[in-house]
Amino acid sequence: MQLYREAKIEQLFFTEDKPGVVFLMNAASVDEAKATISALSLAAGGFLSHEFLPGRPLKPLGLLIQGK
Repeated sequence: MQLYREAKIEQLFFTEDKPGVVFLMNAASVDEAKATISALSLAAGGFLSHEFLPGRPLKPLGLLIQGK
């Protein structure tokens, strides 16, 4: 909940095909996201498995953001 309040986790989703959740994170890099999640007590205790997938804005949206 603290990471959500700090805007490091922007959205949370439950998965339908297997147990777990998906965090949409606000991080500058995958390494930053890994460091954030690794600091959680469940991860530090070995009770959390995770996978990281980098993302980026849709290309047309990215062009609008850049002002082109």
